[in-house]
Amino acid sequence: MKKKWQLLLMTLAMYSLLLMISDERAQAGFWENVYNGYEQFTNLPEEVNKLQQSYEQTMTELNNAKENIESFQAHNEELIAQNQYLMEQNESLTSMVSKLQKAEEQRMKTQKRITTTVITAIGLIVFYFVLVRIIRYRMQRHSRL
Repeated sequence: MKKKWQLLLMTLAMYSLLLMISDERAQAGFWENVYNGYEQFTNLPEEVNKLQQSYEQTMTELNNAKENIESFQAHNEELIAQNQYLMEQNESLTSMVSKLQKAEEQRMKTQKRITTTVITAIGLIVFYFVLVRIIRYRMQRHSRL
């Protein structure tokens, strides 16, 4: 058993020596990778802080967007209510205008009827006087003969 341990230790020593003597690029890459890994590990808290700040900023923007949406919805509801009120006013004004137009038409008909009646009465009176004159003239002429 002792020989196995000696053989194992010697094999480990040989591999260690071989790694130290071997090409420097492999060693530099290994130590560089270890250094880069350590550097990345030490930079993790900064990245976590950046991510947390980015998350907080995104949440702030989301809350602002929600507030804007709520204010737009409130404004939209307000405009809808105002639009309905204006539509009701428009309907009442339209009915009022139609009533005024009907009243104006009725007034114009009445005025035309009165005018026609007055002109007819004047015509009849003139016709009466002319007829009376003609009859008198004929009677006067007939009585002279």
